[in-house]
Amino acid sequence: MISFKSWLTDIRFWIGVTFIHRLITIVQPPLEVAHIWRQTMMCMVARNFYEIDANIFYPRLDMPGDLPGITGMEFPFLNYLIYLVSIPFGYDHWYGRLINLIVSSVGIWSFHRYVSKIFSKKVAFYSAFIVLFSIYYYYSRKIMTDTFSVSLVIIGMTLWLEYLDHRKWFGFVVGFVLITLGVLGKLPVVVALSLLWPTFLKAGKADRWLIAGATSSAGIIAWLWYFLWVPYLQETYHLDRYFMGASMSETAQFILAHKSRVASVFYQKAMGWSGFGVFIAGLFYLRKRDVNLSPIVGLGAALILLVLFKSGDRFMDHPYYVIPFVPIMSLVASSALEKMRPALLFIALLAIGTEGIVSRWDDQFVKNGSAIEDLENRLDPFVAKDETIVVNSQEIPAPLYFAHRRGWVAWNGSLLDEEVRQSLAARGCDFIVILKQRFGEEVRLNLPLIYEDEVFLLYPIE
Repeated sequence: MISFKSWLTDIRFWIGVTFIHRLITIVQPPLEVAHIWRQTMMCMVARNFYEIDANIFYPRLDMPGDLPGITGMEFPFLNYLIYLVSIPFGYDHWYGRLINLIVSSVGIWSFHRYVSKIFSKKVAFYSAFIVLFSIYYYYSRKIMTDTFSVSLVIIGMTLWLEYLDHRKWFGFVVGFVLITLGVLGKLPVVVALSLLWPTFLKAGKADRWLIAGATSSAGIIAWLWYFLWVPYLQETYHLDRYFMGASMSETAQFILAHKSRVASVFYQKAMGWSGFGVFIAGLFYLRKRDVNLSPIVGLGAALILLVLFKSGDRFMDHPYYVIPFVPIMSLVASSALEKMRPALLFIALLAIGTEGIVSRWDDQFVKNGSAIEDLENRLDPFVAKDETIVVNSQEIPAPLYFAHRRGWVAWNGSLLDEEVRQSLAARGCDFIVILKQRFGEEVRLNLPLIYEDEVFLLYPIE
């Protein structure tokens, strides 16, 4: 009979429990507290694959209204999976949440397998447990590529490690495809490739050349996408919506001016206060393990610093940049956990798990403005599907997604300016939507009012 204690020390139990917990409200629209703009842009691309053109090399947004919307961005593999699921079931935004949650959960299980083959099952459990309740916890149910892409890389690395034991070429090839898709989906996940070091050490001379060649090939493919294809799409279709980084000198100045906020991404947001405390303790044990963690930590730290110094002012406000470094931090933290006495170990794991859920609880629910999800139906009696709109949502494209119309976004001040309105009209804009609730603030225009309810006002553009 399986004991209760054996359940608690089995990472599959925790992956299952947390998977079920994150299924709560998983069908809700991408309107929670954080990263609405990224999620709705992901949904735009997926829906346009489904409704307009399924060519994966030409991702398409719903803006601006006078252009086709094709733009350079992260390789849209997750978007395409949403499209593929939509073929038999019809389109819905929450497919992206479920796909990410499934892949991220498999990724943590693969991380556990990977670490157990290199260190031990105990270290694997501690490391996977920390990752599970880290920043992964709520990003893994967002319609975003971050935990999804890191998970693809980890699954691929696990297949490579198993290839060394079983010599199954199919697993190696699948691992290469997954690693390539992971890096294509989110370029900073190269940080997680630092975990390949033990596999590289374990391999013989011929296999080292194979791993190095496959890793380099994945890097070349990613380079071709981000530094040749993305600029081509931006220049050809005149839409630049993807951030390719800032200069290191500019970023350095920003970091110096906001060093405490930037540092908080590591000591607060990555694994929480409790996880970071254990991480600091684990730094003292790096060289006392059977497998020296120092090269992994050193390479990972160098790569995450490169990401940091290319991120401009984004790193502190978009903590998902740190996600690829979290598995490495968790390995370091496990160095301290395996030295703890049972009582202290229980307290540490309880603190990490509790903080991981409680600190991010609010971001699993839509608190206000959910009525905007019905914006498409509210507009249908007045605005045809092929007519375009401008919405006072500042720079956030989410209302265009929920309106299911092409168009523009603007600030209230711009829409009060008659010259701006004339310019939009000349570009083919048909209507102005003034949101009263979320994303916008009510403002009255000196134009004939077509319709008004508790959510928005609708004006013709003149």
